[in-house]
Amino acid sequence: DREEGWRVVMGIICAPALVLFFGMMFLPRSPRWLVQQGRRREALVVLLTIRSEEEAVREEEDIYNEVLQAQKEAAPAWSELLRGRQGRLLLLGVTLQLLQQLCGMNAFMYFGPKIFEAIGFSANTFTTINNFVNFLSTFPAVALADRAGRRTLMLCSSVGMLLACAVMGTTGLLCVSRPDGEKWAVSNQSAGWVIAISAFFFVFNFAYGWGPIVWVYCAEIFPLRYRARCIGVCAMANWVGNFIIAQFTPMLLEAIEFSTFYVFGLFCLVGVFLSAWLPETKGVPLEEVQELFDDKAGFRSTATGGKTKAQAPAAAQEDQQDVAAVTTA
Repeated sequence: DREEGWRVVMGIICAPALVLFFGMMFLPRSPRWLVQQGRRREALVVLLTIRSEEEAVREEEDIYNEVLQAQKEAAPAWSELLRGRQGRLLLLGVTLQLLQQLCGMNAFMYFGPKIFEAIGFSANTFTTINNFVNFLSTFPAVALADRAGRRTLMLCSSVGMLLACAVMGTTGLLCVSRPDGEKWAVSNQSAGWVIAISAFFFVFNFAYGWGPIVWVYCAEIFPLRYRARCIGVCAMANWVGNFIIAQFTPMLLEAIEFSTFYVFGLFCLVGVFLSAWLPETKGVPLEEVQELFDDKAGFRSTATGGKTKAQAPAAAQEDQQDVAAVTTA
């Protein structure tokens, strides 16, 4: 029933929401939140599920030191987010989120069916395949983020998207025209397939790299004191980019047609250079991520002048006792 089909769709999308709702009940508390609440032993228990004993003790102590430092300082003013190293990190996070949108992924999601219907493909078939590719291609990110690394995935992803945009733009300019000034027509069927496969290749590369990994990276680079506000600003930047794509993609397609994909490719190229510049955060505790930027251009002047790992012996001994109690319990 086409008139009532939307009700079925609304019902189907409730299924993953329910899975998420019940699954969250089985997730452990964040170690950092537990330390903030004064529940250090529980934080250590959580860390022991994913770290060795020595690593868990060291990371819990680092978390505790950072929480202490944050508590000694007053709540940050919004103006602090724009100054010094913190301002540069925020600029980096906002840039990553904007590029995630401006590379054109949502242009494929929002306007892809219309584009492909205009060049002779079924809009429903395109949407089905596109969403299926997007879904399956997310799994490599889950498997490889802590193996290949964030930087590697984002670099490969941006290169793949750049190639896809270049092929689509070139093929479209050479083989797609508007004989009547309105509807697009493809000069041969092979060109249509090249454009279609390039679109799916673009989605594949986005889904394992810039799609999920940008969110992971932005969640890791900010100090605890500023993290919540900075992630909020980054999320807002993502929606600003989403608005820009939704608003201007139809205008670009009307004005410059398939050269639109060169515009997206330009942002993908920026993503290539930015990904190559980014430090790798794989396997680095959140409390140590700041040190990765000390040798990066634009951040050297804000370096603290050394890596501090102050750990009080008494606290370390207490943690060792907690570990023994936990492992024998």
